[in-house]
Amino acid sequence: MRRQGPDKDRGSGAARALAILGVLATTAARAQDGPRPAADATRPRLTAALGMGASLDAAGLSRTEVIPAFFATGGVGADWPVGAELAAFASSAQGRFDGTPIDRLALAAIAVVRPAAWKLALGDRRLPARILRASGVEVGLGLERDGTTTHSGSRFGLHLGARLEIPLGLPGYASELRLRLAVRRMEGFYTPVVQGVGVGNSVELFSALVTVF
Repeated sequence: MRRQGPDKDRGSGAARALAILGVLATTAARAQDGPRPAADATRPRLTAALGMGASLDAAGLSRTEVIPAFFATGGVGADWPVGAELAAFASSAQGRFDGTPIDRLALAAIAVVRPAAWKLALGDRRLPARILRASGVEVGLGLERDGTTTHSGSRFGLHLGARLEIPLGLPGYASELRLRLAVRRMEGFYTPVVQGVGVGNSVELFSALVTVF
């Protein structure tokens, strides 16, 4: 086997050194660029949230009880004055209380109105401004399935809600994590009867982790 001479070894070593320096220079340049601001995003920012809380419900019970509930949302327009989301909610009352407790499962298409987004600039990095821009009220239409282990019914209604969103990361990034504290209620257009129980309105309180990307 023919062996490379010293000049060729030095040449290949120099080429490798130049390649390494090129990679380091590119990495340093990218680091100096810093985070990509939300204002520079090429598409509307999306949100996905998952949380837990409680439903204050008296349907089929002798008094209003605190019932465990789960929540999930996904939407578009995290920085818009009016964004759009799909919101899901489920409560689990069966087997927890005496009487005829009702489990609820709901899906709603909602608009999220953020009044401060009209006044505060997206690039404002102050924490109070970021909280106010992200927080808002909800309104939309929902469908809810109400049931026991053997019977079920459904109702359409007006979804109403409010949220306070607290950013958990540093400002200036296109992606971020938030903590959402929220309340919701669905005003039914009618009252279904499930196993002899008239299913009225309930109020839900919950917290959720929100990913904005």
